Amino acid sequence: MNNILKTTALLLGSSVLLSGCIKETFPESGYATSDQTAESPFAKEGLITAMPTVLITNYIDLGEHIDFGYPGIFGATDRMVGEVFPVSGNLPGGNQYYDRWQAWLYPGNSTGLAANGKMSPFFYTNYYKFIFTANEAIDIANQSEGAEEMMGIAKTFRALCYLDLARLYDALPAKAPERPAYETELEAVKGLTVPIVREDTSMEELENNPRVSREEMFKFIFEDLNTAETLLANYTPATKNLPSLAVIYGLKARAYLWLGGFTESYAEVPTGDAAYRLAAEYARKAIDASGCTIMTESQWLDPKTGFNTVNSSWMWAMIQTTDTVLNNLLSWSAHMATESIWGYGYGAQPGISVFSYNRISSGDFRKKSFVGADRSFDAIAPYTTLTEEEFATIAPYASFKFHAANGEKRNYSTGNVTSIPMMRVEEMYLIEAEATAHYDATTGKSLLQSFMANRDPAYTVPAANDLIDEIIFQKRIEFWGEGVIFYDLKRLNIGMHNGDTGTNAPPMAQLSTDGRAPWWNCVFPLNAVQQNKALAGKNNPNPTQTVKSVK
Repeated sequence: MNNILKTTALLLGSSVLLSGCIKETFPESGYATSDQTAESPFAKEGLITAMPTVLITNYIDLGEHIDFGYPGIFGATDRMVGEVFPVSGNLPGGNQYYDRWQAWLYPGNSTGLAANGKMSPFFYTNYYKFIFTANEAIDIANQSEGAEEMMGIAKTFRALCYLDLARLYDALPAKAPERPAYETELEAVKGLTVPIVREDTSMEELENNPRVSREEMFKFIFEDLNTAETLLANYTPATKNLPSLAVIYGLKARAYLWLGGFTESYAEVPTGDAAYRLAAEYARKAIDASGCTIMTESQWLDPKTGFNTVNSSWMWAMIQTTDTVLNNLLSWSAHMATESIWGYGYGAQPGISVFSYNRISSGDFRKKSFVGADRSFDAIAPYTTLTEEEFATIAPYASFKFHAANGEKRNYSTGNVTSIPMMRVEEMYLIEAEATAHYDATTGKSLLQSFMANRDPAYTVPAANDLIDEIIFQKRIEFWGEGVIFYDLKRLNIGMHNGDTGTNAPPMAQLSTDGRAPWWNCVFPLNAVQQNKALAGKNNPNPTQTVKSVK
């Protein structure tokens, strides 16, 4: 960095990320100094635009069609905890391998998530490219007058990335029956997160940049969020792909919720009930500041706009245009919309666990998003654009939650142009309920009851169920496929059950664990360890083939 912007391609990874105006501002040599960029309002506008754009256009050349940035990460985390898996193979002629997140689906039979595995760079490289973009914006904002909003936006994006990274790489205890040594190997990296790269980190520092402790990481995250909170206090984004004050509160709620899962005492960040109280406080602040309303049944189930169009419940979103869709298959809808006949979705049929489906109450409209055991077309017809003939190959428990644009089935150039939620107000309601339940069960139960009235008017909190478990279950259904639930399951040490009797998970994904799975502690890719000598001997242990699939 060193106060120099490199070429457009190096800055953002793709020429598509900069508007025409910023290209015109750059000198013909392809280089611009920070001073030149700081003086150009067009360049600063381009950097602001670049931050949400890089999330949906980043391609790191893994040679796999899930390589499309932040939405691809959502798909990976949901599969690594067994929430989403292909169900098409449960019918004759179906093929589970249309689902391309295979390293995360089949960690017991694959080495793809090991340090030298093909997919280990996916999280690490994407996030640090996102951070690089935010750091460049921070660097320019530091040198510019009137760049407070740009600084606040960049610090929010950076905090999002480090919050995700901290939770992905935080090495928490996990049982590994096929390789018990894994459990002792974790001790060497206990309490460590990831290296911090700031806007002024030098190349020399990058080559010897250690993993920081959980306390140091969250101190850094809160510093960014506190700055952003001040700078964006009166800012209203024109579009929801940029963060608002409510989003900052939402990120704080997520961060405090994570810290609530720890009993260690830190000098500068709270843990345990103190953190849970702050999670509930900031979740409520996010709700109030957002002005958002809980999604209605018609919004949820609309076959043309359901979960592909920004609506009144979305606080933060990735908004695609025809310019940001990479191609027919490097796109969210091509994989997650079962109607996408042009893509993988129709062949893979991303679906829900039969155990989760059966637990959803019959009056809960969210259950209508999934094909029932009887595969009734009449039951699903109002919520899909597929014809009865096209539906004939769709297996039980396939999802129709996500739709291609306008319910498109065959034209990828229009069908892939969708929006994807990054934060919905419903998450804040459920964070508030869970965080409160940890220290005040009566109020937590009331908050859950109130929220669930929006999903099933006849719902009552089951007396026999553990309250935290029930809240997390409702969160699993609410955010199925949205890349949210991984962090809760890891924090609370909730195991997988796709290897239990009666499972509908495909072969090699029939995994049951006693608490969190080893592959939830992500591994740094080998090239990162080779380039950063501080990571030598400090990588998380190899989590692959530590748990055996039942079939």
